[in-house]
Amino acid sequence: MALARDLLDVVRIHGRPPGVYELDDLLLEYQLSRPGPARDRLASMLTPVADRDDLMATLRCYLGNARNRRQTAADLHVHANTVDYRLRQVGRLTGLDPVRDDQLPRIVAALVAFDAGRSPG
Repeated sequence: MALARDLLDVVRIHGRPPGVYELDDLLLEYQLSRPGPARDRLASMLTPVADRDDLMATLRCYLGNARNRRQTAADLHVHANTVDYRLRQVGRLTGLDPVRDDQLPRIVAALVAFDAGRSPG
């Protein structure tokens, strides 16, 4: 029963659509949502941009669009160059470059941990 509640929390935190989820559907999000020093360190990687709604929204949208900058620009109603600028700012402020393939796992993990750490409960 506790696992079901935890999975429901993960679904809510990450804005997943309604549906039936099993642990296998949420492995990464579940594991990264467990409190501990690693989660806190991952989450803190995004602290430099946490209060920058424009940068966080761009990062979330960019990752949600499979790193498609044109779709991200369209979704955010900005020019593609604005998306590029914002992503460079994220990289400059956090040390995590969203356009680099080798940094993608860490950025995604940092965002999951950041969201989990900000959720109530």
